[in-house]
Amino acid sequence: MGPPPVVTGISPKEGPPGTRVTIRGEFLGISATDLVGLKICGCDCLLSAEWKSINKIVARSGPCKGRGDIIVSTRSGGEGTSTVQFRGYHESIGPVKESAVWVEEAAPPPLPWGRRPMSPTAYTPPDPLGLSTEGDECKFPEEDLNELFPEGSGKLSDENFQPGWLRAKKRGN
Repeated sequence: MGPPPVVTGISPKEGPPGTRVTIRGEFLGISATDLVGLKICGCDCLLSAEWKSINKIVARSGPCKGRGDIIVSTRSGGEGTSTVQFRGYHESIGPVKESAVWVEEAAPPPLPWGRRPMSPTAYTPPDPLGLSTEGDECKFPEEDLNELFPEGSGKLSDENFQPGWLRAKKRGN
């Protein structure tokens, strides 16, 4: 039986569940089949482990919380030790916490020959909120609108601005 595995370095040192962690050390197995166990902060991460070399393993952290050791187990050396720790934490994303992901709500326009753009940011939907007033033609004559909204105006800067007046003018409703 060979020497037990020793974990001497990790990168990154902290992260939420699913963080890709590079584990460095000595005697981390002589092959991918020699690696029989990997725990990060007490969570079993063997299924996500990729054995790279005797000195390097890459894995995803589990649903751990707090600080804990990285323990590697091999057939040739048994259960190892760790000189470094990983800190797992959970992030809550809510209405006041920003998310780093932007999700487009509209489908991208089809390209010729049925192809689609590679990225959802490759296009910009024209006026997604419907706020543009360029090119809008009046659907009702102003006399009819004045009759429908006698004390209102469709100009945003007027004190007697009526959103219904503007909507009827733009949409023809």
